[in-house]
Amino acid sequence: MRRVATKIFLAFAVALAAFGAVAAFGVARLHDLRRDLRLLSAGYLPLTRIAAQLDVKDWVASRALEARALDPAARRVYLPVARAHFPALVREKIEEGRRVAQVARADARGDEARFLGDVLARLDTLATRWAEYDREARGLLDALEAGEGQDPRTAPAFEARAQAVRQLEKGLSLDVKLLQVALESQISDRVHATEQAESDTVLLVVIYSFLALAVGVGAAAISQRLLAPIQRLTEGVKAVAAGDLSRKVEVRSRDEIGLLAREFNAMATSLDRQRAELRRAERLAAVGRISAQITHEIRNPLNAIGLNTELLAEEIEALPSPPKEAVALVAAISREVDRLNGVAEEYLRFARLPKPALGRQDLNEILGGLLDFLSPELAAARVEVERKLAPDLPPIRADENQLRAVFLNLLRNSREAMPRGGRITVATRAFGGAVEVTVRDTGGGIPPGDLTRIFEPFYSTKERGTGLGLAFTQQVVEEHGGSIRCDSVVGEGTTFTLRFPAAREEQAAAAETANEGGAAG
Repeated sequence: MRRVATKIFLAFAVALAAFGAVAAFGVARLHDLRRDLRLLSAGYLPLTRIAAQLDVKDWVASRALEARALDPAARRVYLPVARAHFPALVREKIEEGRRVAQVARADARGDEARFLGDVLARLDTLATRWAEYDREARGLLDALEAGEGQDPRTAPAFEARAQAVRQLEKGLSLDVKLLQVALESQISDRVHATEQAESDTVLLVVIYSFLALAVGVGAAAISQRLLAPIQRLTEGVKAVAAGDLSRKVEVRSRDEIGLLAREFNAMATSLDRQRAELRRAERLAAVGRISAQITHEIRNPLNAIGLNTELLAEEIEALPSPPKEAVALVAAISREVDRLNGVAEEYLRFARLPKPALGRQDLNEILGGLLDFLSPELAAARVEVERKLAPDLPPIRADENQLRAVFLNLLRNSREAMPRGGRITVATRAFGGAVEVTVRDTGGGIPPGDLTRIFEPFYSTKERGTGLGLAFTQQVVEEHGGSIRCDSVVGEGTTFTLRFPAAREEQAAAAETANEGGAAG
C-alpha cells in the first residue's frame, strides 16, 4: 500500500524533474552556443585575419627584376631590406595560425575538429612551401647581389630563376586564398548554424516549458484527486456525529485514506449495530419489567380463579343431575386459566432469564435426546424428522436447560408451521472455530414483511401466540455468545441457523491442527 504522502511527493517530484530537465536543456544549449561563439571569436576570426596577412603576391620575383634595373648603389640599399622583412613576417604568421588552430581544435568537436585539422594541414603545407620559396628567393637575391642578370649572357638564366620563384609565389598565393575562402565559408556556416541553434533553443525551451507546466498542473490535479476523499471522509464524520450511523464513505483507494474510510465505515456499522442492540436491550428490559409486574399482579387472581373453578366443578359434579352446559362452561374456564398461567410463566421466564450455568455440552447429545422426547408428538402431527448430526462435533460451553428450551421452541414452531405434516431436518456441523445447528422445515414459510420482525418481543403471526418465543430464543443464543439467523421462502419452508463458539480448548486444538496441515502442505 503506497501512502498518500508518497504519491503526492512522487507527483511533485516528477513535476520538479520536468522543470529541472527544461533548465538542464537550456543550460546545455547555452553552453553549446557559448562554445560556438568562443570558437568563432578565438578561432575562426583570428585565423581569417592571419590568412589575410599571408599575402605573398609579388614579394620577391617582381621586385628582384625591378632591382636588377636599379643602379648599383640603390640596389645595395634595397636588397638587405627585402631580404630581412618578408621571410620573418610570413613565418611568424604561419606559426601564429598554428597556435590558434591547435587551441581552437582542443575545444572543437565533430566536424569542427575535422575542419581545424584540415586548417592545420594547410598551414603545414604552407610552411613547407614557404621554406622552399624562402630558399629559392634567397638564392635569387644572392644572385642579384652577385651581379647576375646584368650580363646579357647570364640574363636568360636569371630570368628563368625569377620565373621559378614567381611560380612558387603563385602557388603560395593560391593556397592562402583557398585557406581564406575555407575560413570565410566556415565562419558563414557557423554563424548561420548558431543563429538557427539559437532559434531552435528558444522554441524548444518554450515548448518544454509548457510541457513542464502541464506536468506541474497534472501533479497538482493528482494531488487534489488524492486529497479529495478527505472531504468526503469529513462529511461522513459530520454525518455520523449528527447521528446518521447509516452514512457510508465511498473511498475506493488502497492508500491510508481508503483504509481510514473502510475502518470508519466499519466503526459506523458497529456503532449502528451496538445502538440497535442497546435499544433492543432497553426495550427488552422494559418489557421484562412490565411483564414481571403484570404477571405478578395477575398470577394471584388467576390462582384464585383456578381454585374456585375447581371447587365449583366439584360442587356441580356432586349434584344429582349436573347440567351439561355448566360442566362444559366450568371446564372451559379451567382451560383458559391454565392457558393464562402458561402465558404468565412464559412472561416470567422471559423477564427473569437466569444467567446461564455454562458447562461443556455436546449439541448432538442435546438434540438427539430432545428429538427422542418429541418423536411421539411429531409423529402424531405427521411430521417426519431427518437427523444430520455431524460426528466428532466439538463441544461448546453452554447451559443445557436453556439450550433445550431454545431447540424445543424452534422444533414446536416448525411443527406448528406444518399443520398437515411435513419434514423437519436437524443438522449440525463444525464451522471454523464454531458449531452450527440448522433447523429446517417444509412449512408455508414467512412473508418478507414479517421476516424482519420475528425476533421482536410480542410480535407473532400465530393467532394465540405471545410473541416471546423467538425473542427468548435470540436472547439465550446471544447470552451464549452465539448468533441466530432465519431464512425463509414462502411456500418452500423456513430455516433457522444457530452458531455457537466452540470451547476454547477445542478452538486451540483446531488452530493447531490447521497449522500442522499448512506446514505439511
